[in-house]
Amino acid sequence: MPVLQKGLNAEVILNKLKKTENSGYNKLKISEWETGLLCDFIINNHHTYIRKNLPKLITVSINLIKENKCDELIHEKLFQLKIEFEIHMQKEEKLIFPYIMRMKKIANDREKYVTPPFGSVASPVKVMEKEHRNAYSELIIISKLMHSMITRNKDNIFIRSLNEKFTEFISDFNFHIHLENNILFPKAIRLENKLKKQILKN
Repeated sequence: MPVLQKGLNAEVILNKLKKTENSGYNKLKISEWETGLLCDFIINNHHTYIRKNLPKLITVSINLIKENKCDELIHEKLFQLKIEFEIHMQKEEKLIFPYIMRMKKIANDREKYVTPPFGSVASPVKVMEKEHRNAYSELIIISKLMHSMITRNKDNIFIRSLNEKFTEFISDFNFHIHLENNILFPKAIRLENKLKKQILKN
């Protein structure tokens, strides 16, 4: 997915991805996976990818700044995103995903359901989705800054490398958010509603 297109809207991107999943992953039928497997997949693939590759983007941007080839705002925004992504991923890995996995175990083993401190999974999900939108908006700003930088330095191989890595990062981010917003979170909300209905019956 091209990163330098202008006027892209996060919801438009996600709706397109919902209709046609990434062809490479589509064969895996991810939309049919259980919630626990989805959580593990997101952590092991997409969270790991962010933690590995965002620091690389920051390092390249620092080197380019030293050569007066990179807008310092690109570096600042990448660095701020790194901080925000880590906080965001910690919320998912320490709070939301464990609860989702526990719900699946309760459903399978018919254990007693206990209401979480946050009341309903829909509450933190709304926060995560808002943070996804905010992150995407920042990535679009960075892509516009990057476009301007490339226009001024078309032949710089390091700038081209930075753009290629950033384009790959955007692509991974889009699919990552698709998995959460359009597949995992709706499944989790449906599962929780099912468990609560079972409680009312008993």
